[in-house]
Amino acid sequence: MKRIAVVATEKEYADFLMNHVAKYMNRYAQFVSYSIAEIEKAGLIEEDFVLLSAFNIFQQVRQKISEASEIIVLSLSLSKRQMEPLKEIPSGTKALLVNFDNRSCMHTITCMYDAGIRDLELVPYYGEGDYDRDIDVAITPNEAHLVPAGITKVYNVGESSVDMNSLYNIADKLGVYEEFAAREANEARKEYYYINSSMDKLMGDKASMTDKLNTLIKLMNEGIIITDSTGRIYLSNEKAQKLLAERSKVLQGFHIEEVLPELDVNSTKERLAKTPGANLIVSAVEIRSGDEMAGHIITVTDFEEAEEKQHGMRAKLNEASHVARYHFEDILGESDAIRRAIADARQIAAAEAAVMIIGESGTGKEMFAQSIHNASARRKYNFVAVNCAAIPENLLESEMFGYEEGSFTGAKKGGKMGFFELAHRGTIFLDEIGEMPLQLQSKLLRVLEERKVMRVGGSRNIDVDVRIISATNKNLFQLVERGEFREDLYYRLNVLPLSIPPLRARREDVLPIFYSLAERMNSDMQLSPESGDILIHYAWRGNVRELRNVAEFLGSKGKKYIEAEDLPPLKYGQKENRGGNAVGEASTIIDKFILNEGREIELYYAVLRQLRQSLEQSERYGRQKLLDKVNSSGGVYTEGEVRKALTKLSSYGFIRSPKGRGGSVINHEGIRLLEVIETFRERGILR
Repeated sequence: MKRIAVVATEKEYADFLMNHVAKYMNRYAQFVSYSIAEIEKAGLIEEDFVLLSAFNIFQQVRQKISEASEIIVLSLSLSKRQMEPLKEIPSGTKALLVNFDNRSCMHTITCMYDAGIRDLELVPYYGEGDYDRDIDVAITPNEAHLVPAGITKVYNVGESSVDMNSLYNIADKLGVYEEFAAREANEARKEYYYINSSMDKLMGDKASMTDKLNTLIKLMNEGIIITDSTGRIYLSNEKAQKLLAERSKVLQGFHIEEVLPELDVNSTKERLAKTPGANLIVSAVEIRSGDEMAGHIITVTDFEEAEEKQHGMRAKLNEASHVARYHFEDILGESDAIRRAIADARQIAAAEAAVMIIGESGTGKEMFAQSIHNASARRKYNFVAVNCAAIPENLLESEMFGYEEGSFTGAKKGGKMGFFELAHRGTIFLDEIGEMPLQLQSKLLRVLEERKVMRVGGSRNIDVDVRIISATNKNLFQLVERGEFREDLYYRLNVLPLSIPPLRARREDVLPIFYSLAERMNSDMQLSPESGDILIHYAWRGNVRELRNVAEFLGSKGKKYIEAEDLPPLKYGQKENRGGNAVGEASTIIDKFILNEGREIELYYAVLRQLRQSLEQSERYGRQKLLDKVNSSGGVYTEGEVRKALTKLSSYGFIRSPKGRGGSVINHEGIRLLEVIETFRERGILR
């Protein structure tokens, strides 16, 4: 037989409740009662079910209840015998309803109303404050000590007991609902009321409707709680139970104000509720049945989860992916120099302060920045990379801090969030920070100090929580001394400096990196001893980026064995071969272009394709039209990037760019370069 414990503040009331339940349930279970004092002295309550009526009781005994025990929250009301004396009160009488707080008053009034006592004008009173002195009648459920002295007639109806709802619920938990309904329920109905909650009325007493509602709220991603008109929790989904588990492992039956005292059900305004496990956003909306308020729907959202979803939407709204792809494991090299740099970076990742990465061009500063982000507590949020030199100066401020609609000619409708907003809770990487204009440096300093941004054309500050990682290949302190970089900003950015060694300082890594790059290109080429020696002793001013270009160049030749004469014309510190001639003298201008400019090959490919198309159509594209054509074909480039590409292509002799508005024209050499790039792309060599 199942065992049931009944818990109340005082032993006398615990016995009172137990006797009322056991009177109709002792055939199905064994009962025992506990006061809170008894439980505090005892060990665990290990009965199969624990009955209690108030949230404050649950809070006091929750640590003493076995995990295997199921908690049932009792619904209390006045019995028919208790209600009988109230029928003698004349219709229309104005009376005080006295209880210890407003919620308890309203609960008793609701019970009386549902019992059919609806012709009295009841005024809640809970022991303090003034009242209408013309009132001389009071009704109270055993709280007579709170009745004011001027009242001449007091109806003390006694303690609330269980109602039929509770008995049916207990029978259901015991698995004897049908048997109880057929036998004991008929006798119990003569003593107790079956209180129809407002939600029961709304559902039309149909179990199928409740089941459907239960199914619906289970499917929702947010925590959902439904209360009746008195504020008692009628239904809740698994998400709400999980989010509020730190406060109560059972919700149904408790009053919403007890579980969420932060919530104001009379307002739709969102409130913050802090629990040991999470910060929650809670809000309420009213349920109406005709002209009556039937209850509330409460939504409970995890603030952290909401932030994560918001970041994903921010990236989508900006039509860009702000994800850090690299981890420390992706950084190539086994030399002591690079291993020390990685070890330092791992320590830096655990901190929150600003990071300054210092290294020559091509050493992998952004790879380190992404790795730091992915090893930090901010890894779930956006990594926003900004090249301060690539964005035109007149656009840099609006791109960094965003802008409001109508703030300048060409501003998007609805405005646009800036890089700092996109990076909220994540990391912003400011590459080539030394190129940032002085005017913008002062605004960046303000963001660092106040942790707020204001959009261009805006009037409100937006809170941002961002970690800044900056990078430079310049000596910023020299720029500070020349007045080209703010000293105060320098010290704010250079809290955690990280130096990346150049490739020539770790020559033992050259060949392992080369072969790793070749493997990624699906190439099994092998270097001859002489060619390998040349690469090891080369100066590598372009560092790993230049080495990658060499690997791609050699891979394009399709040769398995690479001799010294196959190497490209290396730009600095060329090693002479045995014949005394510089390595790769016979390389063409196309070879040189791909070697030197290979990192931007996709941009040149996009520009050359459009210029070839304009030639075929006997039409010249001006710079703006060319930019539009490039971006409409899948590119995402700025006007400055396209202008730089045209200048570079013209300097190599692949296009002719007349002065004025004539538009650039591709020549025979440019078409040949385009064909070579297309061939390399088909073979997967250039990406």
